[in-house]
Amino acid sequence: MQRARRTGLALASLVAVSLAAPSAASAHAVSGIDYRFPLPIWLFALAAGVAVLASAPAAMFAVRSEKTWTGRDFYGSIRRLRLGTIGLVIFTAALLDALFGGLFGPEDFFENPVTIVVWVDFWVGLGILTALVGNAWDFVSPLSAAGRALERALATRGASVVRYPERLGLWPATALVLLWSWMELVWDPAKKPLTLSVIMLAYIALQLVAMAVFGTEVWLARGELFTVVARTFARFAPVELYVRRPAGPCRADRCIEEERIGCPSCWLDAAPEERAMRLRTYGSGVRREPPLGVGGGTFVLALLATVVYDGFSQTQKYVDWESWFIDRSNWLALHVTTLDTMLMVAVVAAFSLAFLLVVTVVSRLEGRPVADAARRYAPTLIPIAAVYFVSHYFLYLIYAGQFTWAAVADPLGREWVPDATPWTGVPGALVWYVQVALIVWGHVVAVFEAHRVSLGLQVSARSAVLAQAPLILLMVGYTFTGLWVLGQVLAAP
Repeated sequence: MQRARRTGLALASLVAVSLAAPSAASAHAVSGIDYRFPLPIWLFALAAGVAVLASAPAAMFAVRSEKTWTGRDFYGSIRRLRLGTIGLVIFTAALLDALFGGLFGPEDFFENPVTIVVWVDFWVGLGILTALVGNAWDFVSPLSAAGRALERALATRGASVVRYPERLGLWPATALVLLWSWMELVWDPAKKPLTLSVIMLAYIALQLVAMAVFGTEVWLARGELFTVVARTFARFAPVELYVRRPAGPCRADRCIEEERIGCPSCWLDAAPEERAMRLRTYGSGVRREPPLGVGGGTFVLALLATVVYDGFSQTQKYVDWESWFIDRSNWLALHVTTLDTMLMVAVVAAFSLAFLLVVTVVSRLEGRPVADAARRYAPTLIPIAAVYFVSHYFLYLIYAGQFTWAAVADPLGREWVPDATPWTGVPGALVWYVQVALIVWGHVVAVFEAHRVSLGLQVSARSAVLAQAPLILLMVGYTFTGLWVLGQVLAAP
């Protein structure tokens, strides 16, 4: 697979250019066409900011209540396909193959199955699928299936679980998403197959122990990173899970809706004839599903900020920022990983502080506690986090995902299958337009959903817009930030 290795190294820069500097995007890198976007980035950012700002009065006139459209149940038409079972078998086989290859296979990122399956297919691919379609992870996750099987085995032996401390909320998942992002963006050894395999084995063991202690469904909703990310992005997605007539309590201890909307645990516990799926408008799940819980807002902000940091860290502006600190500290010059860690934490802290300041103002306008305003409005940032994730990673998935078959079919790198020859003909202009459209769309959806949340407290649509005005300005700021990052020049390799 020497060709795959050379292609991977050459095109890694292509992916980064297309994501971080779309004004000179992949059309130039692939076909030799010097594609340059004819308008400056600030003009696009200004237009996008105005569009997001204008969506607030549009929401005032277009939205009159908290209710939203939902379609009819279609689960009966796909039930016989057994998609969950098929997906579980495929992903379990892929995970076992990936771990085997990671322990004994080649060192190259694009040739080893564990790096491709974990970083590309599980993390990026399922994240994008969940945001744009619906939650698939709960039904194809080998870890979730193993945890549920372990719970059944322990139950037959009379084992009891420890009550999960409510004050912990989603803080375990928040800590894990920061650690996972740090490994992805800062700590280079995490991209080494052997290291990643050891990390994944330790992670699986830790998760199974936590499920045994606190109960599988309770822990999946609060501490299993991939599950919490999937359920968070699924609030933006158009496919909604619900249970017609719940027969028992919610084992995840999170539902408040009689239909148990958006609770995979309740959906799996229900009889097949009581399970249902339907379509809904994008973003409406941020209101229709149970509250995020303690620490949920910080989790969303961490997910959003780390993706923005990822894009920013590939730019020349970031290199200049690094150099400013290194020139003033010999210690930082010798500990660049520590510096990058501090910068990542600073970006997350800045996003969190901006949201905290905004909800403080909103709470005073509404005459309610700050914690209450943060709890109600934090989910409205999920559409923004989802579209940032999709816009930042979709080209990477198109490119790197093409290595999956060769890596999985040949986990030991023995040339059992032909070399991977990925297609790289995505036009640069298309990448740029898709990214801009996704970011603006997500922000507009967030504004509309924030307006619906505000309508639940205000006596009129006008007062609802006025009360959420600081939040709208924050979303405009996020729009400028995202497009500014996309428009930066990629750092020289």
